[in-house]
This record gives sequence, C-alpha cells and structure tokens, in this order.
Amino acid sequence: MSTGSALLDGDGWISEKSYYQKKVHYGTTRVDKCIERHDSIAGAITTQINQYCLRDVTRLNTGNKYTNKEIQYGTATVKIPFTKEIGGIEGMSITKLEHDIGFTPFISKLTSDDLLVFVHGFNTSFTNAAIRTAQLAHDTNFKGEAVFFSWPSSENPATYSTDKKRAKDNFKFLAEFLIKLSENTDKQIHIVAHSMGTYLLVNSLSIINEEIDGNDNLLKSRRLKNNNKIFNQIILAAPDISMDEYHHKFNRYSLSKVARKITLYSSINDHVLSKASRFMNYFIEGTGQARLGDSSAGFFVVDGMDTVDTRQEISAQFFGHSFYANYRGLVTDIYLLLNHGTDPNDRMLQRVIDEKNNTLWLIRD
Repeated sequence: MSTGSALLDGDGWISEKSYYQKKVHYGTTRVDKCIERHDSIAGAITTQINQYCLRDVTRLNTGNKYTNKEIQYGTATVKIPFTKEIGGIEGMSITKLEHDIGFTPFISKLTSDDLLVFVHGFNTSFTNAAIRTAQLAHDTNFKGEAVFFSWPSSENPATYSTDKKRAKDNFKFLAEFLIKLSENTDKQIHIVAHSMGTYLLVNSLSIINEEIDGNDNLLKSRRLKNNNKIFNQIILAAPDISMDEYHHKFNRYSLSKVARKITLYSSINDHVLSKASRFMNYFIEGTGQARLGDSSAGFFVVDGMDTVDTRQEISAQFFGHSFYANYRGLVTDIYLLLNHGTDPNDRMLQRVIDEKNNTLWLIRD
C-alpha cells in the first residue's frame, strides 16, 4: 500500500483530504464495451457511442451483457481516505486502471508471500468489486497482495436470475483463474467469496477437483508442499447456496480437501437470502430451500467447515447482506483468520452446541 500526503488542518489534525492508495489486481470476464445509444432524429434512427465510455473503468462497468471469451488481467489503484471507518467505503474511488496487461505482467506484480482473492456476488459493478477488495484488505490489515475475480454481474437487484446464469457461465473461468494463480506462484492463497460469488466459487472448486482426479500432476508440487491442499483459508460470506446443492458438491468432490480451512459466515438477519433469494430460486431451481448464509431457520453445520454466526441485528441500510464487510466483530474475526489462521477456540467467539449436538460459533461484540 502506498500512502498519499498526510495533510494537516489548522489544528494539527490529519486533514480529510489525506488518503492511502491501495493497488488491487484482478482477472475479469467482463466485456470492456461501450453501450450504444440509439436516438431518433426526424424519424431516422442514429447510433452514437456514449462518450463517457472512453475510460476503461466505465466500459467495464457497462459492458455487462456478455461474458468475455477469455480472462483479461489488470491492476486498479483505489483511493482510501484516512477518515474511512472500519467496514465503510465512503470516499473510496478508483484513481487509476491498468487494464488488459496480460497474465505475465499481472503475475509479476504479485510479490508478497500471501494472496487474498475476492469473488464478489450479484448486483455488483466492476468499480464496487475493486473498492470492496481494497476495503477488505485494508480493514483486515492484510499484508499480502489483494486480487479479485470480476464476473459480469449487472449491478441491478432486479436481474437476479440473469446474474445467476452469468455466474454459471463463469464456473470454468474462475477455475482457470485459480489454477493459473496456483500454478504460477508458491504463495499462500486465501479466498473470500460473498453471496452469489460463493455459488460461483464452490462450483469452480468442483471443476478443479475433477481436473485433478483426471490428471494427478495438476498442481502436484503445490499439493505436496501443503499437505495435499491447494489453498489456505476459504471464507464463504453470506453464501447464496442451497443446502442440498452444497451437500452434493461437498460430499461428491470433497471440497474440504481443497483448503486448510473453510469458514462459513451466516446471519439471522440476512433479508436478501431469507426472502428474495429463496423466492427467486424457487423459479430457477424449483426449490425455495434456505440458503447457507441465512440462519433464521437454523444453523448450517457440516464436518470440515467452521460455521460462525452473528445473532446481532444488522443495519437495515445494507439489508443485512453486506454484513461481512460492515460489521466490526466479523472484520476482526476475518483479520485473525487471514493473518494468523487462528483456531475458533482462540478467537473472540462463543462456542455453542446446537440441538443436534453440532458445534458452531457466535460472534461476540
């Protein structure tokens, strides 16, 4: 992280104009395409390119109708005000974008010992994905490089079913992205996925496992060095996955063998998952089954994964669905997990035994 000038105001306090600059690296399947505007002039239809699309970041935000045929790589520089609070993104913005630089220059920028990979959910623009990645790394004081995979979500809460189809279109691309990262670096890789991004991640990990089953040499050196694991920490934050689907993927493909630790963060107050997502998936999947991130009807606990839940009320401003990045207790817990791999017994968590004699953990705040 580089630091901007620490300006002082007249009383000697740090000025609100002071800021950090955080570089986050990315792979994306968004099409960097301008949206054409069609105007009718005297009965004739003319096509004009939106001139605001001249900037790469604008094109990446607007070209969301298609999945690109290949992954493009780049680096975004995000401005973070000194005055930013934990969990907040106010005042954060992209100040520089190096887009489509190629994989070799991209991988050469990843110089730290640890990597944090973020996979965003639905209703998320490219800009918001970059900002959330920088915010997550900043708030958890993550010392390594921060990377995100951005798929073409439409940044529209009304297009849930369309976003889900786009997520499916990107299973193979995220798998490719994670394999290439793992093959070309010996660094510890941690993955945080949110909402529909967890649906994308779990299915991509299944593809990776299938490919390893068919080719034992795939990622063999990494697996030999890491007790047959590929990744270190995997965090499923507010996962938008049905219980049946997760059981199918987890049991069939042994996802617990992919990472040293898998942690699920859920909430009793996640209205997006408890209502909207269940309703939409009734028409998409034919079932309105509860999502893993929604604990209002009960906890989801399985072997090989730690379940961490918050029973606290989450601000209605975020509809409970961005709690993983806006709730200080959870940010602190993620900090301990990513930076130190701390066991749940040694974190600020309350151990609970549910009615089925399963062990889970509650955030203390």
